Amino acid sequence: MKVFKFLLIGLFFVSFLNAQGIDPFADENNNFLDGGIGVTWIDGKAYTTITLAPELAFGKLGVGLNLELLFNNSDGFKFRDDGWKTGAGALRMIRYLRWGLKHDPLYIRVGSLQTATLGHGFIMGYYSNEVNYDYRKIGLVFDVDFDSFGFESMTSNLGRLEIVGGRFYVRPILSSGIPILKNLEIGATYATDMDPDNLKDSDDAVAEYGVDVGLPIIKSSIFNTTVYADYAKILKHGDGSAVGIKADIPNVLGLLAIYAKLEKRFLNEDFVANYFNTMYELERGMLPASHYAFADPALSGMLSKEGSLQYAKKTQGIFGELAGQILGKIKLVGNYQHANAIKNSGILHLEARSADLIPGVQLKYAYNKVGIETFEDARTLDYRSVAIAEIGYRVYRFVNVALQYRWNFVWNETTHAYETQERFQPKVSFSMDF
Repeated sequence: MKVFKFLLIGLFFVSFLNAQGIDPFADENNNFLDGGIGVTWIDGKAYTTITLAPELAFGKLGVGLNLELLFNNSDGFKFRDDGWKTGAGALRMIRYLRWGLKHDPLYIRVGSLQTATLGHGFIMGYYSNEVNYDYRKIGLVFDVDFDSFGFESMTSNLGRLEIVGGRFYVRPILSSGIPILKNLEIGATYATDMDPDNLKDSDDAVAEYGVDVGLPIIKSSIFNTTVYADYAKILKHGDGSAVGIKADIPNVLGLLAIYAKLEKRFLNEDFVANYFNTMYELERGMLPASHYAFADPALSGMLSKEGSLQYAKKTQGIFGELAGQILGKIKLVGNYQHANAIKNSGILHLEARSADLIPGVQLKYAYNKVGIETFEDARTLDYRSVAIAEIGYRVYRFVNVALQYRWNFVWNETTHAYETQERFQPKVSFSMDF
């Protein structure tokens, strides 16, 4: 019941705050031109901000750009080059290039990865390569489905091989025609971070492999449900397994769509589920030991994610996800995971968007938080949180006024540690759909 309690609280919370600067719902088949000027406050300092963000689709080909220039108002209008000298550099202007859409027979995406998932997500789920906003990377997703077999693949950074993952799957009896059983799918996944500390002379690679099986019980235009099981092993560490069920109703009288997933997890020592998650780009470096719920409470200092595995105890857990849309104007996603008898082990992921439910108003939101035990933990922003929110109003046909808020981590080259960063960005923009 605890997981559903948090999901309901989370979705209630989102319904009031639903705003987010990055679109998690990947409506990549629209054409629009967005750009404007505003002021961004970063940790109390004001920067004049100029943006240009067109998004174009030509059949299956899609292009999204995001040029953002900041000039320090209190330092001679000096250009803020954070993020241009690190990460993707000038290529950060490319939000994405893509062919097709996720779950098409052929899907390719180059650029930002926001919700990269392999299989059922037991090894990699909702991974993002742009959580550290000033150190965004150019990644790749490449998926092909040949019906009887196929593969999913990704890499976080084409400029330097870091996180690489792939899943190969087969549907061995698809051609048999046997009802239900013909849909059986068997998969194998491998994912690795080749150099978590980004030091070439170190040998700290971490890798994980797993196998899975899934069986769609019902496949139709009005209802789908699948049962599945996963097993995974982190090399030189522990292993775990999970069983689950997912279901969706694509269309209810044209009013709403619903997706739900419930998973029971069995985790052995020295192992965590969904190792490559939304927060992984931050956790792959050194973070305070208290960031990890299963670490010894008396432990001080810094820990890498792999280093924290030694404190992971044998336990069981649960993962639940609920998503949907209403009238095509409100879209919500919420998932929560928790390990039994481990305090502060909750991990929450929320996304929401509302477009023109209130005429002229657009609301977007995304939020991730680890170390949750109570509702107070869930709603408190700290070094375990990443949040992006935006509210906008269309003043005239092509003119929007908006306020964006961003809370995330940045890497401090002086202290060699992640620190929280807070941004406020009011702006006036020109936006045109075509």
